[in-house]
Order: sequence, then C-alpha cells, then structure tokens
Amino acid sequence: MNNQEISNSLLDTIRKSDFEGLATDFSELAFDQLSELEGVAKDVPVIGSIIKIIKLGFTVKDILFLKKLGNFLWNLKDIPLNERIKLIEKLERDSDYKTDVGGKIMLLLERVDDFEKPKIIANAFKAYLYDKISYNQLQKINFAIDHLFIGDIKEFNTFYNNAAHAMDESTHQNLALCGFATLIQLLDGGTNLKISDFGIVFAENVLEYKTNL
Repeated sequence: MNNQEISNSLLDTIRKSDFEGLATDFSELAFDQLSELEGVAKDVPVIGSIIKIIKLGFTVKDILFLKKLGNFLWNLKDIPLNERIKLIEKLERDSDYKTDVGGKIMLLLERVDDFEKPKIIANAFKAYLYDKISYNQLQKINFAIDHLFIGDIKEFNTFYNNAAHAMDESTHQNLALCGFATLIQLLDGGTNLKISDFGIVFAENVLEYKTNL
C-alpha cells in the first residue's frame, strides 16, 4: 500500500466511520499493544491500513504515530457522520485543498512532537471544514502548531484570556515568528506582546474547541 492509498483511507475513515471503536486517549496505550489497536481497525479503516504496513517492521515510532492519529480522529467524533460526509465532499471539491488532503494531515501528524497537538490540528481542520478559517489560514495555523512548543500554545491561550499574564522573552519571540502576535519594544530593552488579528482567529476558531489548554 502506497502513501496515496493511506491518504485516501484517512479520508474514507473520516467520511464513513463513527469512531465508536476509538479509545478516548490513545496516549495511554503501551508501546507493545499493537493487538489492542488491531481490535479497533475494523471500525477505523486507516488504522488497519497502517497496521498492515508496520507489521513488516514494527517500531516505537510507528505506535507513536498511531497514537497521534487516534487523537486526531477522536477529536473529530463530535461532527455527526452525515455532516462529515458532506464536509469531506466539499473539501474534495475545493480547488486549494483537493490535492492530497489526507497526505498533508499525515505528514503533519508524523512531525508534531506532542500528543496534545493532534487535537489542536483536528480543531483547525474542523474550523476549515465549517468555513471559519480560510485555506491559507489553515496552512499558517498548521505551520505554527508544528513549530511552537505545546507550552507556548498554552501560554498564548492564557494570555489571550488574561492580558496581564506574564510570559518569558522566548515565548514572545516564538509567538511573533508564527504570526500570532507582534512584539512591542520596551524602554528597558524587554518586549511586550500584542495579539495579532491572525492570533485572534486562532484563539477564537481553534483554541476555543480545546477548553483544557
């Protein structure tokens, strides 16, 4: 099975599966519990597709990826199945996104360095499906999720809800580089932070889905 087949399998999973077979928290699975994942494969086709491949040479990296994929899918379960069918069909007609949608998601999930990030990636994906953000904004948000530490995202969320919240200089720099804020130079040589319009879009349309940040 090649990458395109896996990509198509992911879209079919989102379009057709009810996700009832998914664990609520894939990050709790032990590294050797491939058999447990096989148990949900019949309900979640993309997981079954990947398991067929990794059985040829199972590694810790493989199970880490499956956990991230599971967390991404779990966070889409609140979209009713009939809505998911319509939304995926719309997505596939989108002239911007129609090129290898599943592949882009898979690559991002493979790269991210924290089990909480797939949930935020799913939130961004949902925001795009529901036309809350544009394709260009989705790409920029995914870039930011990929490059920011999860701690930076949590700090940003706290700062968005409480402007008096203090953050260190490195967090200021990281948030500014990803476009979520602009730096304001202070007379003492330090910096302050102002949330950008793009940062507001991220906070209101992506982070609002994840109340436990």
